[in-house]
Amino acid sequence: MNEIPIETVIRENIKSLRKQLGWSQEFLAEKTGVSAPYITQIEVGKRTPSLDIVEKLASALGVEYKVLFEPRNSPADISSGNFSKHLLESKLISAITDTIHNEFNA
Repeated sequence: MNEIPIETVIRENIKSLRKQLGWSQEFLAEKTGVSAPYITQIEVGKRTPSLDIVEKLASALGVEYKVLFEPRNSPADISSGNFSKHLLESKLISAITDTIHNEFNA
């Protein structure tokens, strides 16, 4: 059985979640306080994020940090199961937060 390096798992999960949310690397960078070039370097495998950065990325992406460490067997795994649930929760929370923010600023 071939084990996928954990750095690859993290990188692919970050990129997949970001894309499923329809976010640019720049938007993810803004949400995390991490620079966009650093996000790019993570996603292309030039840098490995520290646990602190992984936690920030997971929080911004709306998942528990441990989800980023879970290998996926195929691209279909990414669009089903836990990712879909976490993405739906994240989108709902964002929509509610935006509505509340707009009401208070109106």
